[in-house]
Amino acid sequence: MTLHRAIDELHARCSVYTSEATSSLLLDLIGWTGSHNLTAACLLEPCVGEGAILVEATKRLLKSFEKYGISLSQKNLIGRIQGFELHSPTARIARAKAIEVLRGGGVKSTIAAAVAENWIQTGDFLLRPVGTASHVAANPPYVRWSRVPALLATEYRECLPAEVTRGDLSVAFLDRMLDWAGQTGIVSALVSDRWMYAQYGDVFRGRLAERGWEVEVVDERPSGAFVRKVGAYAAIVRLSRSKPKKFAKTATPNSRVASQHLYEKLLERHGDLASAGCVVRVGPALGCGRTFIVDPRTAEAIEPELLRSYVGREDVDGIQAYPGEFQVVVPFDKDGRLVWLEDWPRFKAWASKHKQNLQKRRFVQEGAPWWRTIDTIGPQWLERPKLLIPELCKEPVAALDRTPSIPAHSLYAIWSSEWPIKPLQRVLNTGLLKLTAEAQAPMLQKGWYRFYKRFILRTPLPCWQKLTEAQRIGLSSRSDSEFSSALISVFGKELAALSRESGTR
Repeated sequence: MTLHRAIDELHARCSVYTSEATSSLLLDLIGWTGSHNLTAACLLEPCVGEGAILVEATKRLLKSFEKYGISLSQKNLIGRIQGFELHSPTARIARAKAIEVLRGGGVKSTIAAAVAENWIQTGDFLLRPVGTASHVAANPPYVRWSRVPALLATEYRECLPAEVTRGDLSVAFLDRMLDWAGQTGIVSALVSDRWMYAQYGDVFRGRLAERGWEVEVVDERPSGAFVRKVGAYAAIVRLSRSKPKKFAKTATPNSRVASQHLYEKLLERHGDLASAGCVVRVGPALGCGRTFIVDPRTAEAIEPELLRSYVGREDVDGIQAYPGEFQVVVPFDKDGRLVWLEDWPRFKAWASKHKQNLQKRRFVQEGAPWWRTIDTIGPQWLERPKLLIPELCKEPVAALDRTPSIPAHSLYAIWSSEWPIKPLQRVLNTGLLKLTAEAQAPMLQKGWYRFYKRFILRTPLPCWQKLTEAQRIGLSSRSDSEFSSALISVFGKELAALSRESGTR
């Protein structure tokens, strides 16, 4: 792949531009306004796109010049804005818009063209030497590293710190933006929220703290943030080295603060699921759409030893999982070793029908056998029973699955080596999962939560053996009153109240 094609491919995957209202808010957050003296300031826009943020920033710069009596000369305007755009056709669009705003503000045509050329450079921000900026505002690209074209990904990994080249590309942009801001700059960004919650963001969040940066989530679920509807969830953040100011919107309303307080108290008192002997795994990624999920008729043509029942999100009904009629083709033996096609002629015949599509997958092109699933489906999935929790949920509930089924990649499975499965399910569903969601998980639109493995593992839970005999008997009792008494004895009345709000399950 040529560099030009790699740039086109990356641009096509992340060219989601900022709305006018969000552009204005981003600039408000860093004090880039017409009422401030911007005559010696410098705004960095590392991913200009078609110029939404830059156009609004230019209008405000011109108002500032007017207020403070600064002439609109090329000398005064050069250096006030520094923008980068990787995709050259898009950079030309942004320059044309900047020229239009400058001319509309009274800047001569020749000066406007020269200034726009200076302000907006066609180039890769991540590979440019670090400069300085007093203000930084951006909507950095969100694309998983696995989807960054290999040619660019290799260059980035050679030039950037290893801790920012994982998860998604926006982390690398944020890190480099902070380099430009230095000790005194201030940053606002419209970002994917995953790095704030996902495990891959742990190292980066630590890096922020070590460098003295504080992150304020100004709006954890902005509406109309982009010019078109997108599937990713975004947040508006402000980063500074001083104590963040309070804005009208806040990521932690009183109810969330109260949940966080109780959550931390229970964690300190009891520990968490991981320390209580629980294991959490996400349903294995299969790849190639639903190719490996087959209906009963197709399943008849494949060796039954390579088939396992399937639990989709739609098969989880309240507190019980009911495997449906579909099955998963599992190209691994019971020890988790990949099977060979020659040993399984019926599987080979089925897989050969899908060979063309299966071979297109990136990890296959990098050398993996074409007939395998993305994740290894090992012997742990034969263990039972387990609890299943959806990644996206309005009311966090653990459903019991007593079968060796393979859950969808949108479901998390919990196994326990200490807690009996039914008391564990009941305790989690009477407040602990809801508490963890309210305290830690990102809230999406219309009241949905997004769970990650790291949140589930950090759900407060004592070790079963550390409970008194009376507490273990009470939590295992079928009597609601005995269970409630034991729940209060272990966790306190605050959690019992929370369980009454959500309804005992």
